[in-house]
Amino acid sequence: MKESRYRSIASISNIGVWEYHVERNLLWCSNEYFEMLGYSPDEFEIKSGNLKSTWIDLLHEEDRESTSEFFRNYIESYEKFLYDTHFRMKTKSGRWAWIRSRGKLLNEEGETIVVGTHVDVTELVDSKRQMEIERHKLENIIKGTNAGTWEWNVQTNETVFNERWAEIIGHNLSDLKPTNIETWRSFVHPEDLPLAEKALEKAFQMEVPFYQIEYRMRHKEGFWVWIDDRGKVVSWTDEGKPMWMTGAHLDITDKKEREREMLYSNNLMKYIIEHNRSDVAVHDKDLNYLYVSQTYLERYRVKDKNVIGKHHYEVFPDLPQKWRDVHQRALKGEVLCAEEDPYFRADGTVDWTRWECRPWYDNEGEIGGIVVYTEIINERREMEQALIKEKELFKTTLLSVGDGVISTDEKGNIQVMNPVAENLTGWSQAEASGKPLCQVLDIINEFSRESCLNPVEEVLKTGKVIELANHTILISKDGSEIPIEDSAAPIKDFRGNINGVVIVFRDFTEKREKIDKIEYLSYHDHLTGLYNRRYMEEVIKKFNDTAYLPLSFLVIDVNGLKLTNDAFGHAMGDKLLKLVSNVLKKISNNEGIVGRMGGDEFCILMPNTDAKKADRLKNEIISMASRSKLDSLIVSVSVGYATKNKLEEKLENIMVMADNDMYKDKIKFGKTMRSRTIETVLRNINFKYDQEQIHTERVSQYCEAIAKEMNYATDKVAEIKTAGVLHDIGKIMIPPELLNKVGRLTNDEFEVIKRHPEIGYQILKSVDEYAMLAEAVLYHHERWDGKGYPEGLKGEDIPVVSRIVAVADAFEAMTAKRAYQSTRTVEEALSELVRCSGTQFDSAIVDLFVKLMSA
Repeated sequence: MKESRYRSIASISNIGVWEYHVERNLLWCSNEYFEMLGYSPDEFEIKSGNLKSTWIDLLHEEDRESTSEFFRNYIESYEKFLYDTHFRMKTKSGRWAWIRSRGKLLNEEGETIVVGTHVDVTELVDSKRQMEIERHKLENIIKGTNAGTWEWNVQTNETVFNERWAEIIGHNLSDLKPTNIETWRSFVHPEDLPLAEKALEKAFQMEVPFYQIEYRMRHKEGFWVWIDDRGKVVSWTDEGKPMWMTGAHLDITDKKEREREMLYSNNLMKYIIEHNRSDVAVHDKDLNYLYVSQTYLERYRVKDKNVIGKHHYEVFPDLPQKWRDVHQRALKGEVLCAEEDPYFRADGTVDWTRWECRPWYDNEGEIGGIVVYTEIINERREMEQALIKEKELFKTTLLSVGDGVISTDEKGNIQVMNPVAENLTGWSQAEASGKPLCQVLDIINEFSRESCLNPVEEVLKTGKVIELANHTILISKDGSEIPIEDSAAPIKDFRGNINGVVIVFRDFTEKREKIDKIEYLSYHDHLTGLYNRRYMEEVIKKFNDTAYLPLSFLVIDVNGLKLTNDAFGHAMGDKLLKLVSNVLKKISNNEGIVGRMGGDEFCILMPNTDAKKADRLKNEIISMASRSKLDSLIVSVSVGYATKNKLEEKLENIMVMADNDMYKDKIKFGKTMRSRTIETVLRNINFKYDQEQIHTERVSQYCEAIAKEMNYATDKVAEIKTAGVLHDIGKIMIPPELLNKVGRLTNDEFEVIKRHPEIGYQILKSVDEYAMLAEAVLYHHERWDGKGYPEGLKGEDIPVVSRIVAVADAFEAMTAKRAYQSTRTVEEALSELVRCSGTQFDSAIVDLFVKLMSA
């Protein structure tokens, strides 16, 4: 092609045109080619055989080798296809211009020629680059809003969701693919789906400019997530039907929960005020009613109870100006009150009131209205009030709830700290700004006391989110130590480059204390502090090892715990269990593991302890327990043991053998212990209470005489005599000062005394050899006419032994020397028995006893 034609084409298209003759190494370029780079043809200096120093030298160093190789390969290939490539060239002004080079290999008359064009596409490349930057910005904005985006082809039902859309409902987007509109429908709550589709239809019909609705979607874990769904039809078909619609999902579950809590708080406030016994009215700043108590409406004779939303002066049109002035002053921030203030009613009557009017404040600290507390004090006008209770509708306590947050730059220097972080570290934002994180967040391992790895360095090195190990301690600025848990994550720009780190941490103290407490309670008996059954069963399995052989297992049972609980109450029983647990801890001397298996049963696991040593420990436990003192109780335990000498022996069998050994001990000594307890109780009663031994002996003798006179068998006579001895055994739980009191008992004191038959019954029924006398003791204060205690039995319903004891007890009490009464003669006492015969006492037994004593 002739040069004139090239020039014409170049001038018309404003592109650089060139022609290269390969064999002759001859290059021709149009003027536009030179102008594109800012040169004149002379300045460009095109010389045959010197292309490297002209055209190639202007190529960008990053493009030079690849571009040269591209053209070299193209020419050598002799392929006549159209090539298209890009590279950068340096202009005369020094800027780098992006060049689009297009050309083709020709063969004219046996000569190889490459013809082509160069176009400056710098603006286009820059525009694409700017578009890419803008695209990244848009992506980051979407990520920053934490929104799930969606696109919907309404005609085909195709959908495009981003990853966040799936994350909101707990899924990975890949798990849901392929997606369509039915994917969305399947997750929407059945009650909400019709509402959402109705809202979509309005958008399709152009009744609303955009679609917006809140509804619930089912999370992967089964719970419901609240969604704020917004969208818009962005294209329509030629027929006017919706084609493409785009929108976004926002997770508003937390917002909904806050709204629910706020509604609950408002309803609660309304309920509290409405049902308040005081006269309370709450107004907004326009003096419209927000809340009002029922007593307020009743006391001020307001006929229309529906005053909420009405103006105060509409409800009280004749309200005096002085109170209107009070309202205005309160709206300006004053708190006003009066102790005695007259309220003149329309009918001429006057009510004296005590009132207070104060402003209430909204969340921004602005006055939102006033609260009026009033009380009609007509009946109490002349009573001087010593104290005025100030009331406020809202008490706002600003709590800094949340985690500590620190962000750093790419060098690990602190940029931002929130108030929680300031409080935990002891550093203020101003003090910490620009300092390395390790200087402010001083963290060590709780046990080794060595510094922990710097989380910022780890994140900057790995680019991953990390969490601190357990037992991390924060050393605050004042030296105090705070257990914390935290995590650190990289802060990345749109290119994925890390330009900082964010650290989130929280005070772990309370949580760890709760965990420690739960763990302690799960393995310890709350009463004795010993290990419980759960712990013992777990640790026994761990000791099934040759390293612990011989392994001895001791079982300890507290003798008479039920008797103690029944006779002296569970508080005394608890003391007994604690005493025994202390004995076991002392004897084991930290060589074994002591546990309470439940109730009255304890055990000791003794590693590396043979049977001989176990037997010695058994005897020491029994001995120390018997020497221990606990009020009037006899402390007695039954102990059994067994020893595992070989690994193949089953632990279950060893434990059964120890149990059997303990039960042999219990059978041998348990009965004796209970009898001794009864004897001890009687001795204590005789010691504590004056004349008690003489009283019981005489009652016993009278009971024996009556029984013989009634011709009972010898065994029965002995039983009735014993009942006389034991009839007041329940007095062991009665305070000595009551039984020894000189003077008349009060009603309350007498009620305490009246408990002794029931206490005696509980003591005796727990001892086999005395159990048959328990009812006789229980009912010996019942009366023939049914007016006795504890159950008010009447006549023959009262056991005969109880009736005998009642007569003997009364006679002895009347004839004995007591500080609180004068002693009666035998004749006087018998006369009193006769007088009460048939009402208090069995007349047949009284007649027999009178006859017996008169003989």
